[in-house]
Amino acid sequence: LSDQAAELHLQMLKSRSLGHLYLQQELAQLCENKDNGDMMVILQELISVMLVRPAKQGDELGFLVVTYEKAAKLRSMSGDDAMIYLRIEEAGREGIWTKTLKAKTNLHQTVVLRGLKQLESQNYIKCVKSVKHPTRKIYMLFELQPSTDLTGGPWFTDSEIDTEFIDSLLNIIWRYVCSLSFPNAFGEHYNQTQESYTSSYGGYPTCLQIHKFVQESGITNVELDSSHVRNLCEVLVHDDKLERRDGGVTYRATWKSFVEAG
Repeated sequence: LSDQAAELHLQMLKSRSLGHLYLQQELAQLCENKDNGDMMVILQELISVMLVRPAKQGDELGFLVVTYEKAAKLRSMSGDDAMIYLRIEEAGREGIWTKTLKAKTNLHQTVVLRGLKQLESQNYIKCVKSVKHPTRKIYMLFELQPSTDLTGGPWFTDSEIDTEFIDSLLNIIWRYVCSLSFPNAFGEHYNQTQESYTSSYGGYPTCLQIHKFVQESGITNVELDSSHVRNLCEVLVHDDKLERRDGGVTYRATWKSFVEAG
């Protein structure tokens, strides 16, 4: 690699984040306004060793910088396999369906399937399941985690809705809110007569407090955010096990659900 090409590659890596599409005007500045012909010669040198990839933004041609590590990986592949890999990379965490991949690469089905098998055997890509399209084969880069649109989020295990897990979380959240809703809840001296806190009581938990309890309790290794917890609380509201308080900011267990639980 020439010194000029190595310098331009370094500047492209330093100037913007990976994935930025450099247009010719930006590259001209990085090349210290070299003659357009000279700049294209330098770019062609980088393209030839896969340290730069041409790409389009609308009708305008741009260039993507590639790290040395990824360029070495691409150079180890056949031309067809590299094309398949790059299309999969573009799809990100959403992945790409084999039928779409075939259309975008314009490669024969046999070539696509052979390339996928080769890339998968090298742990460059992986096949993932989609809860929306369970019969489709979806591929993404090996190191990426599928989006929640693909996996269905924490409520799905192996593309199947995990009702046992959901029911367990609902019960745990309900018991936690109960413990803050009634004096001596679940205590030894529990009786069927409702015991309530005074109107000035400020201990009813918010969604964020419930979320923190779930996180710190260690009851699940599945990553849940506050929106997941709020959804569970709203299910309990619908089931008449919780009620909203303070304008929907906090939750309180219903006495009826407490009595029915025994």
